[in-house]
Amino acid sequence: MKKLQANVAAPLYQQLCDAIKEQINSGNYKVGERIPSEEQLSEMYGISRITTRSGVEKLVEEKILIKRRGKGTYVAMPTYFESMSAGGSFTKSCLLMNAVPSTKIISISRQKPTLDISKKLGIEEDQDIICISRLRLVDDVPAILETDYFRSEFNFLLQEKLENRSLLDTIRENTGITANQFEDVFDIKYANKEIAGFLKCEVSYPLLRVRQTVMVDQERIVYYNEQCIMSEIYKYSTRTVK
Repeated sequence: MKKLQANVAAPLYQQLCDAIKEQINSGNYKVGERIPSEEQLSEMYGISRITTRSGVEKLVEEKILIKRRGKGTYVAMPTYFESMSAGGSFTKSCLLMNAVPSTKIISISRQKPTLDISKKLGIEEDQDIICISRLRLVDDVPAILETDYFRSEFNFLLQEKLENRSLLDTIRENTGITANQFEDVFDIKYANKEIAGFLKCEVSYPLLRVRQTVMVDQERIVYYNEQCIMSEIYKYSTRTVK
């Protein structure tokens, strides 16, 4: 590891900032990965702890690094803000942000609903539903773990390729139904081992949970979903109309 030089124009803390940025840009420190401790950085670059702390704090202020109490300092995740003009579509929202959306289908199946899901969809418990679990990524970074529930009349979804296209567009193309109303309930869900594995976060990490009913109007429900969102990466947006 190259030692920093005191006899150059840039102060030592700025040289440290530049060195850490270089490590990030080269992929040696990856997004979401913990970097060496301040003590280790001091030894690696031959500088004092005070100088090291100044450099790290500057990168935290620039949102290049993020500190997690009791855990260390990490390379910050990029943050994306959902576009209000995307009509509830994750795919369109990413494209409007000049980000690349992608989807990994975890599972798609026909099953019996729980009592809660049957109530959400307005059906009896003995009726089959279509259940789709998807991992949504922004620029290849896992952002949302989503499970969608549909009535059996949407069984055409079992045959559709859903990896990299808008689910709302797929529904409209197959049924003529345009969903344009969304009823959201927000709370916090702490990642269990399975969720943490998909979202590349720690177990018990706090996630934004959105329980969403997708509708044409108050009388016609299209589907229901539950989303666990890494709000450090993807900022969910809503609009209130008066």
